[in-house]
Formats: sequence, C-alpha cells, structure tokens
Amino acid sequence: MKEREKVAAHFQSSGTILANMSLPRYLNGNGLLRGMAMTSEIQSQLSKHNAVTIGGNLAVNGDEGGGAATAVFRHQLSEVSSVEVVASAGLRALIGVQTTRNLSSHSAATMGIAMSLKDGSLNLSNLWTRQLSETASGHIELTLGPHSSVTVGWQKKERRRSASGEVKFGTGSFETSVHYTHRFSPKSLGCIVGRVGSSSLEVEVGGGRKLSKFSSVRWLYIIGIQGISWKFELYRGGQKLIIPILLTRNLNPMFATGAFVVPASLYFVLKKLFIKPYYLRRNKQKALEEEEKTSAQDSSSPSASF
Repeated sequence: MKEREKVAAHFQSSGTILANMSLPRYLNGNGLLRGMAMTSEIQSQLSKHNAVTIGGNLAVNGDEGGGAATAVFRHQLSEVSSVEVVASAGLRALIGVQTTRNLSSHSAATMGIAMSLKDGSLNLSNLWTRQLSETASGHIELTLGPHSSVTVGWQKKERRRSASGEVKFGTGSFETSVHYTHRFSPKSLGCIVGRVGSSSLEVEVGGGRKLSKFSSVRWLYIIGIQGISWKFELYRGGQKLIIPILLTRNLNPMFATGAFVVPASLYFVLKKLFIKPYYLRRNKQKALEEEEKTSAQDSSSPSASF
C-alpha cells in the first residue's frame, strides 16, 4: 500500500475519450458515429525542481484521421520562476520554450516562443495574469505569428458560484465566450455557456451531479447555428468520457423546446422518485452500520468489560 501511494504521488495520469455522434447521419443510413478522438497524458515528478509530461492524441473524423505526441520538461528555476521546453511530433510538429515568473504576490507573466517543424514559422506569446481580488482574477494574452490574436479574460470563483468571460480578436476573426456555474448543493450544479464569434453562435444549458468521491456526470443542451445537440460527460478521477449527439441541423422551435424540456423533466422525475430515496436509504444504512460498529467497539473495550 505504501509503495502504491508513493508511485501515485510521483505519477499523475489523465485522459479523454470523445465519441461524436449524429442522429441525422444515422437516419440517412451512414451510421451513428461521426468521429472519435482520444487523448492521454502522464505527468511525473522527477525531483523537487524537475517534472516531465508525456501525452498524445488520436482523432478520426469520417475517412480522415491524425495524431500527435507531445513531451514537456519543466524546471523550477527559483521560488518565483520556471522554464518549460516543449516538443511535439505529428500534424502540428513544433519545438518551443516558455518561461513563467511571478512579478509580485498578485501578478505573473509568461513568455514563450515556438517554431513549427512543418513550415518553419515562429509563434510568440505573452500572457499576463493578475489577482484582482480574493475571488477574481484577469488575464491578457498577446500572440504573434501566422494566427496573431489578442485575448482578454476575467474569472471570478466563489463557494457557490463561479463566472468567467473572454474576448479574443484575431487577424481575421473574433470570439466571445461567457461561462456561469451555480452549485445548488455539494453534489449538484447548473451551468450556462454562451459563445458568439465570426464562425460560432451557440448557447449551452445543463447541469451535473456528483455520483461518488471520484466520479460525476453532466448533461448539456446546446443550440446554435450548427443545430441542436445533447452532450453527456462522465468524469472518473482524471479520466473523461464525452459524448456529443447532434439531434438536428434545423432550428425548429417546437423541436428545440422538446429537446430541452423532456430530458430535464425526466431527470427531475427520476430524482424525486428514485435517486433521492436511494441516497437517503443508503445514508441511513451507513449511519446504522457506523452506530453498530461503535457499539461493538465500546462493548469490547476494557472499561466496558470491567
């Protein structure tokens, strides 16, 4: 057990599996699965100041596919600064280096440079972050290269709610996104996301529930210019399973309302009739078992026998 805990302290793994499904594609006789993607990452703490991360991804979309492998070496130069060396092979092969330094107790800056091994182009990036208050922070990012852009963002996180917003202006595009999450209880939450850009316009509404100490599930309803979709997300430790399902590409008001109301109503009915009573019975059973265990320990103690 101690060896397992020692290994877990030095190695951390995470991964994501994405299964993209399409109902219109299935109705046309082309199959339900539109594409799949998988990412995996392992981080190891080599020493007190050195860490390495190795990851990779594979993606298949129709008849096309690709993959990439990435390695990152991180060295802590001092208490306030660090440097990272990045190397990636695949469709977006590149090498780069970036350094991060805490400018003060409330602000930090990151500067990096990367070179593409495919066409030799350079990409420069600068990121400044600042703690605006105890619960809020902001950042500004400047990127110079083939896809130059300026990004301004803000985040606020409290005990029961969190919100963030970001505006990005590129050489030929722009994008704005807003996220808001509200925790109704320690085990359930609701969220809403809005995105507006030169090639996107969509709104996400959904919620999630914690199933156990290490696992949780989420359901999202998405409506935008690309159609109406559902998204199911399952989290287990550092692993994620994401299943987006495209329901229709037509923005029909009746279908849009039904696609949101029917699953939400079904969840509240199941929660009222099955989920909540099940958790109440399980917590009650655990309380009885703990009480019996405590009683048995008290009866077997020397003071009780005396």
